[in-house]
Amino acid sequence: MLVLLSLPVCAQQAELQQLKAYLQNDTLYLENNAIQQAYRWNGGNLALIYFRNRQNPKQEIRLEQQPLPDLYLPGENMNATGGSLQTSWKRRFAAEPQYLEVTVSYSLGGLEVKRVFELYPDLASVATHYYLRGTPRQNSWLTAGPKADELAMIEAITASSNEAGTARIGLVPLAGTHWQLKAISFKQATDHNNTLLQSKEFLAYRKPVAFTANLVLAHNKARQVGFWMLKEAPTAESQQAYPGADFSLDETLVQLFGIGVTPADVQGNEWVRGYGYAMGLAGADENQLQQNLRQYQKSIRALQPQRDEMILMNTWGDRSRDSRMNEAFILNEIRAGKRLGITHLQLDDGWQQGLSKNSASKAGQRWNDWSLEDWQPHRERLPNGFSKIIKEAKRAGVELCLWFNPSGVDHYRQWERDADILISYYKKWGIRVFKIDGINLSSIQSEENLRRMFEKVMEASEGQAVFNVDVTAGKRFGYHYFTEYGNIFLENRYTDWANYYPHRTLRNLWMLSAYVPAEKLQIEWLNPWRNADKYAADDPLAPAKIPFDYQMAVTFMAQPLAWMEGSSLPPEAFSHSATLKAYRNIQHELHQGAIFPIGKEPDGFSWTGFQSMKGKEGFLMVYREAHPHDKQQLETWLEEGSSVRLEPVLGAGAASEQVVERGGVITLSLPDRFTYCLYKYRVL
Repeated sequence: MLVLLSLPVCAQQAELQQLKAYLQNDTLYLENNAIQQAYRWNGGNLALIYFRNRQNPKQEIRLEQQPLPDLYLPGENMNATGGSLQTSWKRRFAAEPQYLEVTVSYSLGGLEVKRVFELYPDLASVATHYYLRGTPRQNSWLTAGPKADELAMIEAITASSNEAGTARIGLVPLAGTHWQLKAISFKQATDHNNTLLQSKEFLAYRKPVAFTANLVLAHNKARQVGFWMLKEAPTAESQQAYPGADFSLDETLVQLFGIGVTPADVQGNEWVRGYGYAMGLAGADENQLQQNLRQYQKSIRALQPQRDEMILMNTWGDRSRDSRMNEAFILNEIRAGKRLGITHLQLDDGWQQGLSKNSASKAGQRWNDWSLEDWQPHRERLPNGFSKIIKEAKRAGVELCLWFNPSGVDHYRQWERDADILISYYKKWGIRVFKIDGINLSSIQSEENLRRMFEKVMEASEGQAVFNVDVTAGKRFGYHYFTEYGNIFLENRYTDWANYYPHRTLRNLWMLSAYVPAEKLQIEWLNPWRNADKYAADDPLAPAKIPFDYQMAVTFMAQPLAWMEGSSLPPEAFSHSATLKAYRNIQHELHQGAIFPIGKEPDGFSWTGFQSMKGKEGFLMVYREAHPHDKQQLETWLEEGSSVRLEPVLGAGAASEQVVERGGVITLSLPDRFTYCLYKYRVL
């Protein structure tokens, strides 16, 4: 039997015609120009047979024994029945690219399952997630699951059996021997954490190991093939129904655990969305795997220059909290922002009538439960509402943005009211950028209600809203979940507490950029003239000893966040406005490339930086920290033996033309400690 599903004629542009999903006999095929996946149908509960590169069929992962179903829920009837297949064209929001959505539905006894795939043109990757409804027969799917202490190894799973002991949502067969795997685990709650990822490497062995990770990169040099799996869920400490580990590895399989849903969450006819994952296929080179992953990550939300690119100023970084929040102060901030080269001004906590517990005022009490009245402009602080402020902001070419804390009572039950509040600001004032704070993911229902809130605002704004999602505390979304709604507000750092150092900020961006798109992160720089006395006089890395434009440049590969009061800056700061304005002219071009770290890990004394790659052209952002030498060899992603021409765009470097040495090494010069250069390069 061959079942080919017809698609709307209007969607048959050439690029989309490559996307196919068809059921032939007992095998489901998903394919585009780059890859093909084959699954044993198994009544709908799919079992991966192979994942193949269509341009290079030898690049393939395949199970050499009877395939196991991807989904396993302990204690449920795993005899899938009633399987059906549907396809449709989708786009997340207006102006986002189209993709093919493939839905496989089936039943496990009284429990209904819906598995949804997302397939994009030309990407060597596929994403999938699950929905559940109906009547489970078990009280728990966390019976004897794997346990992992960070990345500690445990032999707790019989990987060669379907009896996984906990909810499994995916697996990848490992044909042949000599598989190597790197597991990357992430930390959020950045108020408490300053090393935001860790990696550990494994060799596949007959005894399984279990580990915590959102991402694995696996490769087999003997077969010249590799793949990655990305669990699209919060970090481990914030996941729902966490089984103790995310992945297990043995000589035959990589298994992925944790659906995020308990049987108690599944009630009647309402679908409950669980966690999912994406996986991609590449060669055995880790750089290829990272680039393949980045192509997928960039597809989740298109980077639109007028919507997503920003140089945003938020005054909370000066630690006045809301004590200065009033109309006169905001007008001064708009004027100062314009002088400096800021494009967006965000009013943090304190613009609203209902003051939070973080307010400088003793009247502040709100945090988890807000009323509609609480989210009106503060009557005393903003007697004209936003009318005068918006008028001045438009005149200055500065976009006004707001802080918002959704009501968390009863698993964010008030999500629709909160969405309507944000929509009203968009429709009345054109405000579309919102910092989302105070999130606490206490249940899968919390996650789903917040998703509904984001979705409603995105639809009402025709896809123009941007959410700066705070990951500084609590159980939040992390780096690989809800990324379709905007960018990530990464960290709070303050000179008042002497915990802001430019090299630490650079280090966090540098480390994350290997696995998270840098342009999706808001990265801060502060007013270094404040609180110089809070740092030791002999501290060579104190912010006051580092040029202001260097601190700005630390943020350029991300979305720059001026974490300060612009009106409190000294006149000297505004002499660097030309740097921000020049950066703004190339910001989108810089971010269109795939950005990865180069050089050494920042520690305050290194040569370090980033490379933005797009074909034979791109950018190199190079920083000389407090390093004694003015000339240095840096490892890059450039190909050995190629000739490359470098032209400085910003900073203190000089033009050059050179041949790339082994390991991608080129030689660069910067004249002084704490200088930088942004080069535009072209491979000749």
